[in-house]
Amino acid sequence: MKILSIEFKNISSYGNKTQRLEFPDDHAELYLTLGKNGYGKTTIANAIVFGLYGKVEGIKMGDLPNRINKNLWVKVHLKCGTMDVVIERGLAPSKFKVDINGVEYDRAGKRGVQEYLEEEVYGIPYHVFKNIIILSINDFKSFLTMSPSDKKQIIDRMFGFSILNDMQRLVKDERKTLKSDMDSFDNELAQINESIIQVKFQLNKLQQENEEKNKDEIKKLKDRLVKFDESKKKLEEAQKALSDKIGTIEEDLSVKNNKYSNMKYELDSLKKKLALYEKNACPTCEAPMDSDFHKHKKEEYQDRANVIPNEMQSIENDVMAIKASIGDAREKQSLIRDKVSSIKTNINNIKNELIRIKNSAGNQEQFSHLDNLIQQFQEQEKDKSKTKDSASSEYYFLETLESVLGEDGVKNMAVKTILPGLNANIAAMINTMHLPFHIRFDDKFDCIINHLGEEINPMTLSTGERKAADFIIIIAIIKILKLRFPQLNLLFLDELLSSVDTDGVYNILKILAQVIKENKINTFVINHTVLPHEIFDKKIQIYKDNGFSKFEIEAID
Repeated sequence: MKILSIEFKNISSYGNKTQRLEFPDDHAELYLTLGKNGYGKTTIANAIVFGLYGKVEGIKMGDLPNRINKNLWVKVHLKCGTMDVVIERGLAPSKFKVDINGVEYDRAGKRGVQEYLEEEVYGIPYHVFKNIIILSINDFKSFLTMSPSDKKQIIDRMFGFSILNDMQRLVKDERKTLKSDMDSFDNELAQINESIIQVKFQLNKLQQENEEKNKDEIKKLKDRLVKFDESKKKLEEAQKALSDKIGTIEEDLSVKNNKYSNMKYELDSLKKKLALYEKNACPTCEAPMDSDFHKHKKEEYQDRANVIPNEMQSIENDVMAIKASIGDAREKQSLIRDKVSSIKTNINNIKNELIRIKNSAGNQEQFSHLDNLIQQFQEQEKDKSKTKDSASSEYYFLETLESVLGEDGVKNMAVKTILPGLNANIAAMINTMHLPFHIRFDDKFDCIINHLGEEINPMTLSTGERKAADFIIIIAIIKILKLRFPQLNLLFLDELLSSVDTDGVYNILKILAQVIKENKINTFVINHTVLPHEIFDKKIQIYKDNGFSKFEIEAID
């Protein structure tokens, strides 16, 4: 994403006059940005962020427009690969227009267009652009002392690990699901084993029982059979009564519906007749219809027309109640049908059990069903064990894959490939600035500082030394980002040089000027202290005219 120009007005302290900045396509320049506090130095960066992404971190949308003129407007012209893109955006009135190669683009509303821009056109997510391209002292986190979570975010942004993170998250979720399945298999196997033990115990117990015990069992089964049979007859009678009731209710419903239809037809007919009386002339002979007979008939029609809607409403209420009754009756009918079916199944099971006991009395055939049951349980155990073994293999594969996608896998390999170049750039710049210590990053992207051959705590460095060290690291990382996003051509450094001594500032700016020329990155340096003008290519002087901010651009010879 290469920004070619930015135009804006009515944003923050800027007024109706359009402000414009152009960035050369074939080279880069170092901008010295000057102005008092509150004059709008940082607003230039915010205008670009708003134009590209429609939001600015830390600022409510209602606070972004100029408080007096309100009508915020930003226009960004950029080049993304082969696409020439122009974006216009505003708040009051709401405006969002995107032209790609001269043709307006619109897909599924503003949100869909914004997602398309970030994912397909820019290729740079909002948080990467905001936190890497725009570096402010207010939200800058030192590379020397950053937390592990901040460090992880920097690495992910530098190397584009978001897809690996998504893959790792999916693998982790699938592994959790497999772990849950494996635990479930363990529980099922335990239950199957417990069932085998219980059935074997029951088999041994039955083999010790005598024929009298079988007779007692037969009697109990017969008693249960009689009770089930009686319950079935009662339920079948209730089912028939419900069927008759439903038939009666449905006949009543049909009568009500017919009556309702007739009344509706009658009401429509009355309305047509009343409409003739309203015209006060016979539609055939055009004779006046004002005789007592006609008046009496009109009143009669009108009275009937007034009564019919109430009768129809009453019928509607009756129909609703009838339908509810039919629903309740059918629900009860369904419950009774299910109970009858269940009772029939139990009766058949009991009959089969009685036949089996009678036929197998006095021999071992009565226990064959238990032997079969044990065999079935053992087959189930075997199948479950195979399924669990397969799940275990997949689980350990996913565990390995998750590790490969994690911090110590592919990511660490990527970091290792870039570390030599990163550390070499840092060492070269430290020598140029004559700093009395050395900085390098290890395989975990931890920052290690050495002084006179001994590792030291970053907090023992002075504020200026830490600023200089962080700046050197930023420059080295920018070179890496330029490799990842070759069309990037903008960088904002807001107050990052404060607390750095004069010699340090001079050396930093010399290095910065060389790096941005080599990598074609237009860089804005915002600072309240005096800076050596001769190093810069242009000066942007921001001032206020009649209470509104404006700027003038001056080339520095």
